[in-house]
Amino acid sequence: MPEQAVLTLDDDLAIAGRTASVDDWLQLLQPGPVPHDHVPAEVLNVAAQLAAREALVDTHPAECRVYVGAGRWASLRANRMESGGSGPTPPVAVTIQASTPAARLDMFARAFGLTPRQGELLWLTAAGAGTAAMADAQGVTPYTVQDQFKQLFKACRVHSRASLLAMALATGPASSGGPSAPVPTR
Repeated sequence: MPEQAVLTLDDDLAIAGRTASVDDWLQLLQPGPVPHDHVPAEVLNVAAQLAAREALVDTHPAECRVYVGAGRWASLRANRMESGGSGPTPPVAVTIQASTPAARLDMFARAFGLTPRQGELLWLTAAGAGTAAMADAQGVTPYTVQDQFKQLFKACRVHSRASLLAMALATGPASSGGPSAPVPTR
């Protein structure tokens, strides 16, 4: 994945500034509509959400996660720059970066409609917890954890914890010795 990039947009949604890594992201993101086709659509979307927040029309954060292919996700966030004076409206800064493992786990759980208990099992698996530790954390028996995994595997159409993590974290096929999953932080 490209390194983090930052775009700044003026009031007309034209690019006012950019970091060198923006070009690498432009190849992965969708072009915006004319006349903003030089600005990625995802950047325009988070900028529009920021405008909605500023107009008190919507309270959702000005951020999104976007699938960019090959099992990879990007996270975008928009914020208004601080003004140094009484001039025109400060530009909007949009950061673009690879999604964190925690964000990928969250997106995976939502995409598959996992229950809170299944989501907790996913997090515990990514953290490297064994069956006994998972049972203790959930206040159930190890047999119950095994039963919960059967349902989780069925929901995600996988057959092992390694396959589950490989798919959730986009670390590649589990058949290559399994993923080395980083411990996610919430």
